[in-house]
Amino acid sequence: MSAINIMPNAAQFQASLKQYVLIYTPDYLPLWLIVAGVLFVGMLLVLALHGFLRYRFATPHGEHHQEEKLYLYSKAVRLWHWSNATLFILLLLSGGINHFALLSAHDTALLVNVHEICGYLLLVCWLSFVLINLVGGNGKFYRIDSKNWLQRVLMQTRFYLYGIIKGEDHPFPATPKVKFNPLQQMAYLGVMYALVPLLLITGILLQNPMFIPADAVLFKAWLLIIHQILAVCSVFFIFGHLYLCTTGRTPFQTFRSMVDGYHRH
Repeated sequence: MSAINIMPNAAQFQASLKQYVLIYTPDYLPLWLIVAGVLFVGMLLVLALHGFLRYRFATPHGEHHQEEKLYLYSKAVRLWHWSNATLFILLLLSGGINHFALLSAHDTALLVNVHEICGYLLLVCWLSFVLINLVGGNGKFYRIDSKNWLQRVLMQTRFYLYGIIKGEDHPFPATPKVKFNPLQQMAYLGVMYALVPLLLITGILLQNPMFIPADAVLFKAWLLIIHQILAVCSVFFIFGHLYLCTTGRTPFQTFRSMVDGYHRH
């Protein structure tokens, strides 16, 4: 906000903004972003085809199917989940809008502040997640069982690619002891203990350049690119996660789990 007060006009502020925010316009898009866009469209097409095949060929469950409910998501986990999701959406929107220069200089400055505040709130959210896992018992679901690990991964992969389309039963249904299947476990571990921490570290360094040597110009440039690539990776994960949440017995069955805490199958 202080930048707005000292800048005599919007054009000068926009020029200053370019020093620390890469602005992508339609006449310039980096190769990596073009590739990411093509891959993202490809992923959406694959998911759409998978969904069509699943609803076209899956054997419908009978009306007399007895739904089982397990309380697997505590209030603390659900609060963290929705806080995390909200902050990710705000961060992706504010960061994306700024990088593509979609708003005026004044609105861009406001979004820069929103992005920074949400970034620090995400840090608090992530630390809360780690704390819940350490002292709340939720951490046991992220411990990988190495016994027959590769075989279980292949079974789960086959189910997602073929079995789910045919309406087969899940090879690894959630239980009070094992909440995630092998692929979910790997994905969540990678996101929460690698992608999110790296996003936070790169974001904090970009916001606080005093932590970086003044002559490390190339490092600063790559730091921003890495931050953006990680953000794009999170978009891929979010859309894949949302699609897989529709693969229950009904499209909204899994979403209900994060409302009342009960996993249904």
